[in-house]
Amino acid sequence: MLFRFERYDGHEFSLTISLTAHLPNRLHSLISASAAASHSDEAWSTARRVARELDRILDGSGSRRTAIVRAAAELRLSTRQVYNLLARYRVDRTVTLLLPGGDRTRKKRLHQDIEEIIATTLREQWLVLECPPLAPVVAEIRARCEEAGLAPPSYLTVARRITALFSPEEIAKKRSANPKHLHRLKARPGYIHAAHPLDVCQIDHTPTDINFVEVVEGGGTFVGRAYLTIVTDVATRCILGFCLTLERPSELSVALCLAQAMCPKEEWLAARCIEHGWPMFGRPRSLVTDSAKEFKGNAFQRGCEDFGIRIRYRDRGRVHQGGVVERLLGKLNAVLATQPGSTGRSVADRDHYPAERRARLSFADLERCVALAVIDHNLQQNARTLKVPASEWDRQAHDLARFDDNAMRVLLAFMPGTERRISPQGVSMFALDYYSAWLGELVPQRDRLGKLELRYDPRDISHIYARDPETREFRSVERRDGMLVPMTLWEHEADRLQRRNANARTDVEKVTLRRRIAEIAGRTKPTKAELRNAVRKSHAADAPKPYHAMQPATPAPADHPVRPKRRLPIEDW
Repeated sequence: MLFRFERYDGHEFSLTISLTAHLPNRLHSLISASAAASHSDEAWSTARRVARELDRILDGSGSRRTAIVRAAAELRLSTRQVYNLLARYRVDRTVTLLLPGGDRTRKKRLHQDIEEIIATTLREQWLVLECPPLAPVVAEIRARCEEAGLAPPSYLTVARRITALFSPEEIAKKRSANPKHLHRLKARPGYIHAAHPLDVCQIDHTPTDINFVEVVEGGGTFVGRAYLTIVTDVATRCILGFCLTLERPSELSVALCLAQAMCPKEEWLAARCIEHGWPMFGRPRSLVTDSAKEFKGNAFQRGCEDFGIRIRYRDRGRVHQGGVVERLLGKLNAVLATQPGSTGRSVADRDHYPAERRARLSFADLERCVALAVIDHNLQQNARTLKVPASEWDRQAHDLARFDDNAMRVLLAFMPGTERRISPQGVSMFALDYYSAWLGELVPQRDRLGKLELRYDPRDISHIYARDPETREFRSVERRDGMLVPMTLWEHEADRLQRRNANARTDVEKVTLRRRIAEIAGRTKPTKAELRNAVRKSHAADAPKPYHAMQPATPAPADHPVRPKRRLPIEDW
């Protein structure tokens, strides 16, 4: 690890601390700190040159003092350094003793009180989570030494005490809250062992490092990257299956990948005009995954339980526990990266390459290329172990248990799903009703059956799949409204969102009528006195009045005589 310190005079210097060595008392100088356990050719040639000069001193017959002065001038060292090298070299006289590094420690020349002040101040003010720079801490050390009547140490002296006082693990733990720095200092030996094929398998996803191009009728041209999911066998290093999708990794991509890995692939290869064999398939006994949500879902866990697969989750941040699948994903991407449209591993690796404009492969062609790359890997000898995955599979696979797993049954077992209670109208999902004749026969028993286990394919929600309580197999259930045109789940959700936005009301419109209702219901309730006065007023109005008796009686109106009708003469024409 390289620490860069700034002095109070504005100058900077670097101090390299080896975080891979477990020797806290080891002090590396500015020259020897850059050398690791394996020394470079330059360091070796320098040590040989020093050894030759020391041999001249030890084997010479002249004055020892004169020879040391001449060697110091030749090596551009001080005479004291030559004396130190000579004391180290004269016993065994090997070049290795002159190489930088080693277990040598320099004798401390500071007073013990100064050493204690340095150690205490560094631990109190430098070894904290705030990760302060070293310059103000050195200023505090010099001030404490001056107050104690001691000679203040230099900046470089304090900086060199860091490696002697604190271990790399202690520095990473107490000067950083990020556990990644402490984690990288720990040994990470391999721990996944598989004696036989399918004992341990690994599954993971990655975006492909290449663009594909598709022409959409009436919509133009789409250029983008696909997502690759693979299942690998740890014992033989074979790739058992893969899935290439346009969507981000999900339960669907996991289901498609496992369906291919667990079932024979002859029909799948023939449909894509691939003549090479791919005989690896079977039920994994253990499946190592990361902690992504598609591996935490109920459908994935229930599917693994159904087929007797034990799930083994990798710890967060420990990618090396899935090293086999990670390495093979990188290998497949390296093969794809040689084709037109490669995106590179990073922006710097792309180097302004026009990946989208250079894309040539369609999605179907990209899928065939991935399949051929997988088959090529299975037939390729490993440069380290000198083993061929396909040969290892053929040698050990004859003892594997065979299951007649159907690809559609495996796919349905791992597809996303949920549970619903059956009603006289069927079952409801996605604000849609689904009904079939066989489902209607279960309506009288719905109180005893409980919830039905459902599965659905996000690529087509015109049908869903319900597990028959009697046969325990999934059966299709169609939409009750008769709309059986295939529709994807994202199209359905986008349509509902568009209709919801078209009929949406503003927040003010939503509360206007409610405010009016609250206003009517919230009128002030009359008091008891007001109610009493209202009743008194009503009774007073209905009570008989004396002035009514004093008024003369009103005579009845006289009858008018009936006037005879006058008939008009009628003329005949």
